Order: sequence, then C-alpha cells, then structure tokens
Amino acid sequence: MTALAPNTVSKLYYFDNRIKSFYEKNGYSNVPFDGNKIQKMIEDSQLELNALFYKIWGSDMGYHLLDKFYDFRGNVYEFFMSLDSSNRELMTGKDW
Repeated sequence: MTALAPNTVSKLYYFDNRIKSFYEKNGYSNVPFDGNKIQKMIEDSQLELNALFYKIWGSDMGYHLLDKFYDFRGNVYEFFMSLDSSNRELMTGKDW
C-alpha cells in the first residue's frame, strides 16, 4: 500500500466532498450500488465535473482524465492512484 502525504489526503477528501456536492445538487443523496445508476449520476453532474477537471488539468488533459474518472465509476481514490506523478502533483499542488 502506498503512503500518502497529509496534504494529499486532505486534497482527496476535499475533492471527494466537492464531487459529492455536485451529485447532491443534482438530486442524489448517496452513491447507488447499481452501475447504470452510477453512470446516470455522473452524467447528470457532467457540467460541474467538466469545470472542475478543466480547472485542475486544463481542457485537453482534463478531458482525458475525466474519461479515466468515468472508467473508475467516480471512485476518487482509485482514480488518484492511477494518475502519474505529474498529474498527482497538479491535483494536490493547485488551489482549485
């Protein structure tokens, strides 16, 4: 298991809560277990997710990483662990 720096943990916690707030804004009170419902929830929050990912990584890389985020069905921690070191640094180093 990889040890994460305290700043990284707090950024992931903030990122996860920010995404959950998008879901709540779009009428979801919790993350469903059904894969199709998860996909619908993510699609309903697409505008907010696009804006966040583009702010952190820019439009080209943000688009690519948002697609990767979808592949992980919105799991923030699995998504983060799949990033290379430079994209991890962008996520944890910027004040977004």
